[in-house]
Amino acid sequence: MLRRIGTGATAGGLIGLAGCTSEQAGGGDGGGGGGGSGGGTEQSNGSSSNESGGGGSGTASIKVGFLYPLSGPYSSLGEYQAGGTDVALERISSERDVTVENAGVVDTKLDPTEGLRRARELTEQKNVDVLVGTNSSAVAAAVSEHAKQTETPLVITGASAEPLTGENCNRYTFRTIGNTYQNTRALAEWSMENLGKTVATMGADYSWGRASVGGFVEVAEENGGEVVEQVWPKLGATDYSTEIQKVAGSDADLVCVRAAGSDAVNAAKQMSSFGLMDQMDVLILNSVDVMKGAGAAAVGTYGAGYYFERDTEANRAFVNEYMEMNGGAVPDTWSTTAYSATRLTAKAAAETGASAGSADSAALVSALEGMSVEGPTGETRLRECDHQATANIDVSKTVESTEGWWGEKSFPTREILTTSEAGENARPCEESQCSLTE
Repeated sequence: MLRRIGTGATAGGLIGLAGCTSEQAGGGDGGGGGGGSGGGTEQSNGSSSNESGGGGSGTASIKVGFLYPLSGPYSSLGEYQAGGTDVALERISSERDVTVENAGVVDTKLDPTEGLRRARELTEQKNVDVLVGTNSSAVAAAVSEHAKQTETPLVITGASAEPLTGENCNRYTFRTIGNTYQNTRALAEWSMENLGKTVATMGADYSWGRASVGGFVEVAEENGGEVVEQVWPKLGATDYSTEIQKVAGSDADLVCVRAAGSDAVNAAKQMSSFGLMDQMDVLILNSVDVMKGAGAAAVGTYGAGYYFERDTEANRAFVNEYMEMNGGAVPDTWSTTAYSATRLTAKAAAETGASAGSADSAALVSALEGMSVEGPTGETRLRECDHQATANIDVSKTVESTEGWWGEKSFPTREILTTSEAGENARPCEESQCSLTE
């Protein structure tokens, strides 16, 4: 359950984002969807000197409004993002380079109209300098257009549709989560080299599912892969028997499943019961929620993203701090993207000498372009050409629960096989179709 951020709270006097259900005066709500990437290599205390805000001397301040999913099927993504934001705000507070005034968390309810209404509340009534969040790509598109019209910087943390920083980009919209191409490229390249060349796909029949499958297929074919079967179960399906039988009959080397949440859990359980995992390799979105829901059925599957098991000094510091602040819960991808977005926002405020409620948006945009921060996965950098973040993406295999530096967990964990380096998993700027105009 989430604790809403209290209106007017600062990083120095933080009311935690993750935890309870009662709304504060600042509103209290969020949006849902996504998959992606995080941020870096930090000092032994978990915070990097490069990340603290450049020219800030404690006098800069910025007012931020957060749009995270707090209700409905994607509320867990809001919890992850809120937890990552809490870690960022705690570190910003201890560094004393900038004050982050928290205007509240609002719930878009996965509805573009509602998301736009709540974004307007934050910009018109709360007078925020920056918007952070959005998970549904449809909500993100609506809020992105509002950001452009009001000249309010928006940092997307959960919506991964490629056009948001591609053909539909604008100079006020940035994104710290990987887009659908980045998130599938790492997995597709590794799979073609290590698992086989004939591919079946099973994608949830909506925009993200189709875009994710499209990204995987594009890269697989570029690396000698051949698609032999494609099935499209309905979003929210509970019976995958027809699709599984078609995939089994394809005699593919592997099947790439692009579904999230309960869809991914149901698909994994039914593929395991059918014996499909004995016939071919299975690639899924192996997030913490899916590991918890699918349990033993997920063991042996492959995936790509951020994993709390990453054994680096920076990630250990982040995970331990996150667990301490969130009752022992571990972070996931969305925790790192929210962490990076919050740190980038604070760093831009410090570098521009911003004043909360009246920050120069053009100066903030210029500062954010090309800016980087360090965090749990390595350096996260916002490209100048399209405002899309580049970050390391790990490829992993799901194994039975193991006890590690993170303690003992009751669900399967992930063994990291390789890392796709930041910048290598993104389209070249000239192929992004982004034109950053006013």
